[in-house]
Amino acid sequence: MKKLKNIIIYYPSFEKGGATFNLINFANLAAKKKINISLISNISIKNQKKFLSRQINVFRVKSTERYFLSRRITSLFGSLFILIKLLLASNKNTMFFSFQSHIIPLFFCTIFFKKIVIRNSEDAIDATKYADNFVSAYVVIFLKSFFYFFSNGIITNSLKSKKSLEKLTFNIKSINLIFNPYLHKIISFKKKKRKKIILSVGRFCKQKNQSLTIKAFKTFIKDNKDYKLLLVGHGADENKLKKLIKKLNLQKNVIIKDWSSNMEKYYTTSKLLVFPSLYEGLPNTLIDALNYSLPCISTKCSGAEDILSKYYKYFVKHNDSKELSKLMINAINNYDAILNSTRNEHKKLKRFLVLSQVNKYIKFLKIVLNK
Repeated sequence: MKKLKNIIIYYPSFEKGGATFNLINFANLAAKKKINISLISNISIKNQKKFLSRQINVFRVKSTERYFLSRRITSLFGSLFILIKLLLASNKNTMFFSFQSHIIPLFFCTIFFKKIVIRNSEDAIDATKYADNFVSAYVVIFLKSFFYFFSNGIITNSLKSKKSLEKLTFNIKSINLIFNPYLHKIISFKKKKRKKIILSVGRFCKQKNQSLTIKAFKTFIKDNKDYKLLLVGHGADENKLKKLIKKLNLQKNVIIKDWSSNMEKYYTTSKLLVFPSLYEGLPNTLIDALNYSLPCISTKCSGAEDILSKYYKYFVKHNDSKELSKLMINAINNYDAILNSTRNEHKKLKRFLVLSQVNKYIKFLKIVLNK
């Protein structure tokens, strides 16, 4: 039996977000378990020192804008040269792990007869359905359906994402559902007095669908005038959201804040979280909300039912602002009821702990290595 001694992680674009937190948690704990971890990424020296264990060997990718190419594209090309070098130098005890859904490593690992697992972190079908650019989205989903066949294993992080992959690829037996290695600890459930704030956390983009929350909030404050809507995040659609806020005359009622290193202050002081995403993988925002005892209203995006359960009563449709405003009013007027639902789901948070999920990752990688 081959022993898993080395894992080479392909993650060319180190960016803010849930996937990066999961990568950090996986890489650090795997390194602590005496596995040699190599990371191919454009991570800065500052972020490397801040987030990664010293035991992790980083192959840094240069990321610069050149001519018409974005930083993400240049980092992709730069990462391939490093990947090929490591492929040539790797031995039989090495697993390659594409942690960012990139399909290009699958092609090169197939050519060099190396084992590779790919992590798919979103619902591929809904991501295509609600994409900003339908042409590029359909190209991506076609390439995934083709290249995923060549992977030796696929890790996905929610039941809905798993089902979407089963429709796309013939490599069904290699798909394994493992939840995100996200929580370091579970905070005791606390019933506490909270401010009159409706919270929304996420990038400002089409996927996160914050316009739905803003429109619903316009109706909500007719009978709840002392409430504020707090949008935390950043992104390309920030100006669009500001224009919508102005159009609805909500400037005094809606507050926009950039990401904070201390998100706890928002989760512990707000009354309600609204999560209106069109698609996801497994939304860490909902996990955080539960961990901080914050009641949630969410769409049935991928991962929401895995976190809040299939029978959760506060799910809303993607495009129905009237229904969302009614649910918000109902939640505030019957706060003990939604708080009890939150308490019930809080009890199941153990399945998102870093230790248990990283152990499942490593176990699956060992199985794939020895197939």
